[in-house]
Amino acid sequence: MVIPKTFKGAVLVETGADVRIIDGIHIPELNRGQVLVKIRYAGLCHSQLMEVRGMRGHDAYLPHLLGHEALGTVVKVGGDVSKIKIGNDVILGWIKSDGIDAGGCVYTGPQGELINSGAVTAFSEYAVVSENRLVLKPPHTPDRLCVLYGCALPTGAGLVFNELVPEKNAHIAVIGLGGIGLSALMACKEFEPQTLIAIDIEDEKLALAKDIGATHIFKSDDSYLLSKIKDITGGAGVDYAVEAVGLTKTIELGFDLIKRGG
Repeated sequence: MVIPKTFKGAVLVETGADVRIIDGIHIPELNRGQVLVKIRYAGLCHSQLMEVRGMRGHDAYLPHLLGHEALGTVVKVGGDVSKIKIGNDVILGWIKSDGIDAGGCVYTGPQGELINSGAVTAFSEYAVVSENRLVLKPPHTPDRLCVLYGCALPTGAGLVFNELVPEKNAHIAVIGLGGIGLSALMACKEFEPQTLIAIDIEDEKLALAKDIGATHIFKSDDSYLLSKIKDITGGAGVDYAVEAVGLTKTIELGFDLIKRGG
């Protein structure tokens, strides 16, 4: 594969403004533990939108590249990289795994300006990524779905498998059915809950939740939501609540749904 000298990427120059598509970003020489990946698919996490809109506070690294979940192909490796090799299909994710923690990268733009990036970025044709933010693509997963392994699945399912670990026949509620909420819902199903309640504002997502194992579905704006869930759980409330929206009112709803000691 011929590696170009430059690439095109989406750069955040100013928070609260549109990102800029910049062509002519130079590919730097790789340092120890860095990997050059040709991006094939990337996912858009809501946390990236928050960053663009300035909702995560002062951004000390402007201008910088964005994105933390993607699928790509390794085209070049830096020194001491041993986990992967050129030609491997890899998943890019924000969670650290095995390998060298090489940190971020600084690129040079077409006008000689410096463009920062973290240990993993994804909204560009190519990305220099730290070895420990890469894992090999599972052979059974379609390419487009692999981006979910980079953020939504390890966040949502990982929360359930590593933190909640609910006992069998528990009452569980999942609030918010985006990528993280649906991942959590599927993981909860593995623990054989007595009640698995899915809550969202969109009918289509609720129908999907029912298809993948929810025992009950509710619109989040249901005026009788709390009383209905108390009825389902024998008046006590749920044992576990997973909140996957990030709004004050849905976080408060999660606390309201949990039983005493839940």
